Amino acid sequence: MSETVKTFLFLSALLVLGAYIIFDQRSLSWDPLQRTVETTAVQSSAVEYSPGFVTNPSPTRSVHAPAVSELSDGSLMTVWYGGEREGAKDVALYASFLPAPGAGWTVPVKVLDRQRVADDLGRHIRKLGNAVLLSGQDQEVLMFFVTTSIGGWSTSSINMTRSTDGGKSWGRVKNLVSSPFLNLSTLVKGQPFYYQDRTIGLPVYHELAGKFSELLRVDKNGAVHDKVRLTYGRDDIQPDIAITGDHSLLAVLRDTSGTGKIFQAGSDNGGLSWTAARPTALPNPNSAVAVTGNENHLVLAYNDADAHRNPLSLAISADKGASWKKIADVEASAMRPDNNKDEFSYPYIIQSRDGNYHLVYTWKREQIAYLTFNPAWLNKQYENQQ
Repeated sequence: MSETVKTFLFLSALLVLGAYIIFDQRSLSWDPLQRTVETTAVQSSAVEYSPGFVTNPSPTRSVHAPAVSELSDGSLMTVWYGGEREGAKDVALYASFLPAPGAGWTVPVKVLDRQRVADDLGRHIRKLGNAVLLSGQDQEVLMFFVTTSIGGWSTSSINMTRSTDGGKSWGRVKNLVSSPFLNLSTLVKGQPFYYQDRTIGLPVYHELAGKFSELLRVDKNGAVHDKVRLTYGRDDIQPDIAITGDHSLLAVLRDTSGTGKIFQAGSDNGGLSWTAARPTALPNPNSAVAVTGNENHLVLAYNDADAHRNPLSLAISADKGASWKKIADVEASAMRPDNNKDEFSYPYIIQSRDGNYHLVYTWKREQIAYLTFNPAWLNKQYENQQ
């Protein structure tokens, strides 16, 4: 046996052993815990639609990639990263809170910066990136976010921190070991969700050795128990997942191949396996998409354009993603003659327990915009398109 073959077999065995050690593949329940809406609550028949800003003004020159979550007390929390520019040394994670509908967002506060994360992890942190939130019971909030120590975003890894007081303070940062080989190139953008065994489904993606998406199973202590390949190939990233039934999930995907279409994949066993990703009829100018809803209606936020992140639009599906219908542009502006194009991007949308929808997104990289609307407004827009 040649030395080359021996080396290959040794590295292969090491990789398999590493995967076995790293991923605690215990018996997992693949029953997602559905995001429930309070059907007993009285739904207003009046149309409610309220645009505005989380950051007004912004504490930093540039802001990007917001996420929003409903906390256990019914308030909302938004998190994003901001600094002089994307990837700058002063970039930190910021948060703001909406105590009650119409109350106004609180003054943004810095949650984590590079030095705090570096101190907790015991290593150099070059830059901070995308963050997402998952709310639990008794004011528990989990935050997953991206860091790099070397190189660009393609060498990222995911970290987690936990709050027990509704996001006011945060515990020690822990790095998630999501790969048995150097733990490189795992990023997050989509909304996490709980399974019935209280493990967490975390949609992630890779950009180094190909571009593809996965679903991680993690717990609130940051242990990775399993991961499932969601897409194959070199094109589809930034999955966001909607729960469409007791065991069915739908993932919408940003496509980077130049097809100009949003892609999606489905699972009928809680995410254990996925159908091949396929294009929808909706355009995608290589930009992030977001989805929320239930088995009756799905709402998708996306850029309805072939080449630019303008406008930002909403589409709805009444058949679990089999077909989509655009219902409205929620943000748009004319292209300026100097070609400095406005950007309305990186949407993140949730439906709160009272049935209302909450959308946050990047507004020209200058502000974090916030839009809330109720089912009556959504239904009206949908009926107008029939």
